[in-house]
Amino acid sequence: MKKHIHLLIFIILLIFIAYQSVWAQEPTATPEKTSEKKEVLLESADKIKYDSKGETFLATGQVIAIQGKNRIQCQELNFNLKDNKGTFSGNVMITRDKTEITATSMEGDFDQELYVFTGDVVLKKEREEKEGTSTILWKASTLTYNGNTDEARSENGTDITWKETTIKADKAVYFPKDEAKGQLERIELDGQILITEKERELQVAKAVYYLDTETLEAETIIKAKFIIRD
Repeated sequence: MKKHIHLLIFIILLIFIAYQSVWAQEPTATPEKTSEKKEVLLESADKIKYDSKGETFLATGQVIAIQGKNRIQCQELNFNLKDNKGTFSGNVMITRDKTEITATSMEGDFDQELYVFTGDVVLKKEREEKEGTSTILWKASTLTYNGNTDEARSENGTDITWKETTIKADKAVYFPKDEAKGQLERIELDGQILITEKERELQVAKAVYYLDTETLEAETIIKAKFIIRD
């Protein structure tokens, strides 16, 4: 009987010591998950209708909205706060950094930083150079712009003007310089391509134009005309 009592006391002591050691340890702080703050600032509008249940709002009139790096002007804005997506229509103009894009309408996914412009699209992009600043002027019926990578593409015909060079192509994709990937700033062209520079013309089916070096690499030459002056 005494042996059982001694064993019971020993077990109780072990349990007590174990609890003491647990309580003596400092609690480990669990890092809280912080979600990135999303904010849409409606700077001005003539009218606004807000649906608190659906978390959407419709703004009309002289609309100016700020979202991230984007400053957007339009006549009508339909925005979903849950999805962070919006449809902009009527004299749309978006400016971010040194890029300005105008169009009839735009659909934007602000989480993915993807924007699709339609109707009389004009993109203006400033480039810093040793000699000063130059501007790429890009016209298309539709254009997709990626705000994360600064890439732009149009697949339904495009006109691009830069310095003394004019480019017409069925498809065009702009890639910015990426030193980490070893990629040069360039415009990749496909389809029926006509490149004009001064009095020189080149018709090809595929080409890459490098902006830093102002050089062209082309395939499937259809026609080339070079004026040689005395």
